[in-house]
This record gives sequence, C-alpha cells and structure tokens, in this order.
Amino acid sequence: MVSAWSEILEAIQDIQTAAKKDGDPLWYRGHRLSSWSIKSTAHRWVDRSFEAVGQNPPERDRIELLRDVTKTLFHRFKARGWQLLSPEERSDWGLVFAMQHYGVPTRLVDWTENFVCALYFAQRGRAQTDDAAIFVLNPQKLNKQTIQREGLVALGGDSNVAKNVNTNSYHPAIVRPGEDVETIAVVPVLTNPRMVAQRAAFTLGGANFQPLEERYASCIKKIVLPANLFDEANRFLEMAGQSHFGYFPDLDGLRQELEAGLEREISMAQQTYRKGVG
Repeated sequence: MVSAWSEILEAIQDIQTAAKKDGDPLWYRGHRLSSWSIKSTAHRWVDRSFEAVGQNPPERDRIELLRDVTKTLFHRFKARGWQLLSPEERSDWGLVFAMQHYGVPTRLVDWTENFVCALYFAQRGRAQTDDAAIFVLNPQKLNKQTIQREGLVALGGDSNVAKNVNTNSYHPAIVRPGEDVETIAVVPVLTNPRMVAQRAAFTLGGANFQPLEERYASCIKKIVLPANLFDEANRFLEMAGQSHFGYFPDLDGLRQELEAGLEREISMAQQTYRKGVG
C-alpha cells in the first residue's frame, strides 16, 4: 500500500512533470500552518493595523496606507541603515531585498526553487498537532496572467531591460497613486548568502489585498501536510541531509544547528533511560 507521504511526493512529482513539458520552472513555499494565506508582510501589517482599531475600510483605503507605509519604511531604512549595508544592498532594489532579509515589512513574498527547502520551512517551528502546507507556484504562468509577459521580471540596476514592464510602478520610493499593479514573479537581487543557500525566489505584491492563492488560483497549487505525517516529513528532511546551517549559512544558522543537536541528544538519553527503567 502506498503511504500518504508517498502520495504527497507523487503529487509534487506530477506537478513538476506537467510544468517540465511546458518548459516552466516551479517555485515552492512552506507554511507551518495550513490555514495561513499567502500575503506579503506589508499587506499583513496593513490588515492588522485596521483590525487593531476595529475598522474594515474599503480596499482603496488599504491600498493608500500600503503605499504610505512602504514608502516611509524604505526611506527610514535607507537613511538609518546605509552605513551598515553592503555595496550590493545599497542599490534601489537591493535596499528592498535587504529590508525583507532583516524582517522589515515589504511587498515581497519569499519562495524557493527547491521543494526540500520549502518543506524545511513548513516543518520549522511546526507543532506536531498542526497541519502544514506546501504551495507550488508557476511563476511564468503568473506573469503571463498579470502582465501578459512570459518570463521573469528583472530587478536591480538593469530592471528597465524587462520589456513592457514598468518596475518603477512597484518600487516603494517612487510608486505613484493610481498605479494598481498586479503581483509579478521577479529575479531577485542576491544580497546575502542565505538567499543563495535557499535558492530564493520572490513575488512582488500588487495593490490587491486578496490572498495570492485565491487571486491567482490557476497558477498556485496547495498541498496540505497532515499532522499525522509530521514524523515522516522530518525523516525525509534527514534523508535529504538538510539542516539549519545549510539554509542559514551564518553564525545564527550554526547556533540553531548546534542547539538542535543538543535537543536530539537529550531526546535519545530520555529514550535510553525509559528503556532502562521499563
């Protein structure tokens, strides 16, 4: 009998095979809670702000606040963090990706080109009793739907080479009122080793506040990871040789990996003790 975990892997493989026939790449995103929708941190911040004061304004008001907040954060981050940034992070779009890296709200949403990496993030911090989820995005199909253009949109110093796409309409420092753009899949500015290790990919959110998996349902598939498969998912990650330090190649990632090793040793000692007294 085929296990449920095998069925999940087969479902991923089927999606990959279909995309490969069309020559399309696939991106993945892991959520440790299946109920979480896909929105950028900036969109979520605006939603929480109105909820905090008990308001449910029309979307036009949300869009205006989104523009104001992202523009203000960009200029403050640039003014106060400039001397702390690397040369790669000091470009117009490099600053935006640096903001994302350090947890400042932006309209970016993180994806990865690697399914195993997405699974790692779905398992990271997940409770054993929770359903998690993997989202699979066809970025070429998304851009075809939103901007009628095949291929990804280049950002960075050469962002204007992207034909028929005005990337200025998306930048927080220069976006103008009235430009209600749609979400696009973009080529990122690789500003740090984590982005390389995680094979990072990004969508750049438009003005709309509808979750991405609803607005672009034909481009995004959701695969639920039931709670009862928690251990099998972890075993799969162990077989793949994935670790904290592998995806976070810095001192913080090393700390996480060392702590995880200590936790495993404690767990093994507990199991040995129970067998001894059993």
